[in-house]
Amino acid sequence: MISFLRGSLVFVEENRITLDVHGIGYEVLVPSGLIQRLPPAGQEVEVHTHLYVRDECLQLYGFLSPEDRALFRLLLSTPGIGPRVALTILDTLPAEELFSIISQGNLEGLLRVPGVGKKSAQRLIFELKEKLPGHLARKELEETPFSTAVFNEVSQALAALGYNRQEAEEILKKTKKRKPAVASASELLRYALRELGKGKE
Repeated sequence: MISFLRGSLVFVEENRITLDVHGIGYEVLVPSGLIQRLPPAGQEVEVHTHLYVRDECLQLYGFLSPEDRALFRLLLSTPGIGPRVALTILDTLPAEELFSIISQGNLEGLLRVPGVGKKSAQRLIFELKEKLPGHLARKELEETPFSTAVFNEVSQALAALGYNRQEAEEILKKTKKRKPAVASASELLRYALRELGKGKE
């Protein structure tokens, strides 16, 4: 398994890049949003990768953060959703909006994604909604400086990325103590994921 690549950016196309890693050129398919954030050719780039294997096809997909890669993998876990559609979803919907759409069962929100039809949207909601946890205990919500909506949104996002409810509760309690100034869901999610990453080092 190739977890990440760090090398010199050689070539950029519409949806793929080529990295020179110690003299070996790796072709990596990436979200279009990542293309817009790349440095000029010749500079060093690090991407977190997922190796997609199907029949005799091996293809690397790359992302700027482990969180984006985790969300890509979550989408791939849905029957009928391939890497091309998963990338399109990532390019169309920010993570927080996607989690909100799934948790609310908002079919119309998913139909905004090019290539996602009614059946695919229903399948995404059915499959992924089951992976979102229930609300955290009211006691935890009352003790936290974050709003109830923010706290619930982040706990759902962590569960959708593969963390269980206990892990979510523990890291959010720790985050509350260390980062009381955090207000938005996106800031809290980024901080919580950093803390979770440290725990696995």
